[in-house]
Amino acid sequence: IMNSKNYIGLTGALLIVAGGLSPMVHLPIIGNWNYWDLHSGLASVVYLVAALGIIGSLTGKAGLVRFSGWTALFLVLLTLVAVHFKVNDSFSFIPFKKLARAAAGLVHYRWVGWSLLLAGSVIMIIGGRRKKEIVSRSDGAIAV
Repeated sequence: IMNSKNYIGLTGALLIVAGGLSPMVHLPIIGNWNYWDLHSGLASVVYLVAALGIIGSLTGKAGLVRFSGWTALFLVLLTLVAVHFKVNDSFSFIPFKKLARAAAGLVHYRWVGWSLLLAGSVIMIIGGRRKKEIVSRSDGAIAV
């Protein structure tokens, strides 16, 4: 039987999959690129992490869901930084700095995909939190 935390983790994992399949970068002439187009190796790992999150949600393993959420968040942020540096470095061969900046400005981020990935990661982390249990000890004190 799944509780609400399991559904939260499952929702986060599915958002990660949806974000990875959504456009993340728009390149002139070429079109939109999703996670797979950006880097198939990182995309494979992120999809594997999302699958682990789904498995953790369905089996009630909050620790696996939380681990998957943190791992996905780290990988998505790493990818975002890498894409930023790649875009700004790709036109460094142009000798005129203003022209190089203008060329880099033609590449546009598609924030829906990035937002879904980040939101899914955070939701998985929230869904994987441990419940605080209040336990009454024999000496009358309450332990949390």
